[in-house]
Parts: sequence; C-alpha cells; structure tokens
Amino acid sequence: SGVLDVGLATEKILLIQRELNARALEVPIYTCGESAGDHGAAQAAQIKQLCRQRPRAILCAAQMVHPVVFRELDAYRRGGGIVVSYDTPVSLDCDQVVFDREDNAYQAACYLLERGHRRIGLGISTTWERLADPSREPQSYRLRGFRRALDEAGVPVREDWFFLNSTYERGGAEMARQFLELTDRPTALCIVNDYVALAFMAEVMRAGVRVPEDVSIVGHDDQPIAAYCPVPLTAVSQPVERIARAAVEMLIDRIEGRTDDPPRTVTIRGELTERESVADSPRSAP
Repeated sequence: SGVLDVGLATEKILLIQRELNARALEVPIYTCGESAGDHGAAQAAQIKQLCRQRPRAILCAAQMVHPVVFRELDAYRRGGGIVVSYDTPVSLDCDQVVFDREDNAYQAACYLLERGHRRIGLGISTTWERLADPSREPQSYRLRGFRRALDEAGVPVREDWFFLNSTYERGGAEMARQFLELTDRPTALCIVNDYVALAFMAEVMRAGVRVPEDVSIVGHDDQPIAAYCPVPLTAVSQPVERIARAAVEMLIDRIEGRTDDPPRTVTIRGELTERESVADSPRSAP
C-alpha cells in the first residue's frame, strides 16, 4: 500500500486482510514510506524488494503510491505475478476497483443545487503537494465532480470559497476560522470528510452561525459519526465494505484461475443520505 491516512483507508485494508485470512491466505501488510524530493525512490525500492520475494499476488492500495512504483509492479505482473489495485485509477494493466470520488462530489453539489443553493463552497483536506502527479491526488477527483455540477447548472465557481485544510478535526477547525473571516460567505458547503464537517459545524455554531439556516452542509464518506453531529449530517457514502469485497473477489478469481479475461475495472459509487444539515436556500424557499 501507499502512504495512507488512518480512517477509511485503514478500514479497507483490515477488511481485505480479514476476508483473505478467512480463506486461509497469509496477508502481510506493507506500507511505503516517502522522503521529500526522492521522486518515489524509497517506495520503488521497497516494492522492488517485495517483488523479489515472489508473493503469490500483490494487492495495491493505490491512493498515495508514486507513479514509479507501477513500473516495478508491471515488471512483477509480466513475470507472472498477480496484481489487483483498488481506490484511485492507475495506469497499470491489472484488475482495478475504483472508488468514484468525482461522482461523490458531483452528487453532493447537485443536491445543494436542487435545494436552490447557488453560493456553494468546497472544503477538502489535501496532500497533493506530495505527489509527482497532482491529478492523481484523491481530492482532485472530488474537485472535478464539484466543478462539473456547478458548470452544468451555469453557476460560477468561486475560488475564494475553496477551503484547503488539514485532515480530520484539525482541518475542520481551520476551515471554520477561514469561513468566519469571510464577509461574503457561501450559503452551502460540500465538506470532505465527515470529521472535518463535524469540527467545522461545531466551531461555526459556537460562533453563532446556524446550521442549516445560515449555512447548509453536505459531508463525504457517511461514517457513523455523521448521524451524531450537532446537526445530523447529510452525507454521500464511501462504501468501504463494497470496495473491499470487490477487491477480494477479483484477487480470488485470479488466484484460483476462475478467469483469464483481460484486466477488469469495477467502479463503485456512493449514495447520498439525507439528514438535517441542509435547508432550502432562502431565495428558493416557498
């Protein structure tokens, strides 16, 4: 796997490991470190060493893997090894399970547009400066989905309503501070992820901003915490169990020789759950 944040990324890994362990397969977990400016050399060296051990298969969590790693994985695959990748799309000729983050953000923005909002901002926790190819950074897919929804509705995208912050609760507090400093605020926000949204919500409410009357919020991932926010959070899910199950099934198909088809790609999309954190825009309310 690449460099991963704790949370859903770790949950996917553990679900996959548990499913494969239940099939009497040994599944050690390898994490790839990084060094500033090494252009993926540390990751590539670690993966090369792993490939030399000739494991039966390699399951790659592609979220933060440097592109040079895929050259090593391709050499392993061409030598008869099995590679299955999951999370973000990769330029590797292997089975892939892709979580459609672009669609998640598109769904969230479309929902706010349907509720009459035209002043919509986006909050994302980003680490894309660490990647050689920022277009592969997971949040770049969300940004594309958000832009697409607003473009289709003819709504201008306000760069000053993009909030780039740290992850989890710290990121939500940072975003709240930036939001409260604005004199011209959006009426609605898409916020990645639920823990960022929780901290943002708590901080702005403490400052006297009402949710959803003053600002509506749609979160991402729909983790259990979403239902227990100060105002229960409308959110678009990241279906970790479906992602893990699909990756396991693809791997088992290859290991057990059930298929010799060309590489397959399964795309998994989340679903929006409505709760109480979104109100109709004041201009659209009857």
